[in-house]
Order: sequence, then C-alpha cells, then structure tokens
Amino acid sequence: MKIGTWLLSLVQPMIAKILIALGLSAVSIVGVTEAIDALRDQLTSSYSSMPANFIGLFQLAGGGTAMGMILGAITTRLMLWQAQKSLQFLGKAQN
Repeated sequence: MKIGTWLLSLVQPMIAKILIALGLSAVSIVGVTEAIDALRDQLTSSYSSMPANFIGLFQLAGGGTAMGMILGAITTRLMLWQAQKSLQFLGKAQN
C-alpha cells in the first residue's frame, strides 16, 4: 500500500465529519440569524407603535441600550451553544 493512499484513508473520515459539521453550522447560523432578525423587527415595530411620551421616557431610562444588550446576549448564547454542539458532533467535547 502506498503511503499517500494510507494517509488518505486515515484522514478522509475526519474531513467528512468536519465538512458535515461546518454545513450544519452554516445552516444553523443562518436560521439563528433569521430568528434574531425577526425578533428585532418585531421589537422595533412594537416600539414604534408606542406613544411619544412613553418612548421618550423609555429612552431616558436606557431602554434602547437594554434591548441591544438583551438581543446581543441571546445571539451570543445561541452561537456558543451551536459551537459546542458542533464540537460534540466532531467528537472533540465530552459532555
């Protein structure tokens, strides 16, 4: 057996797992991005339908910053969860 064939037979299953995990990650990331965008659009439309006095009070209290922080935290947690699941799929993490 040639050494190139032997090395390819060793590396091929690992390459296949990595490509599958990357494909699943890309699909999941697109899905999460769409869900977060839909949530942000819903918050924006609800926010713009409030009375002007309440919007001013909400902004003075830091409501816009808080909404950004909450959406950022949700997005970060989902992305970390997806990365952990990808590593488990590849067999690298033992949880």
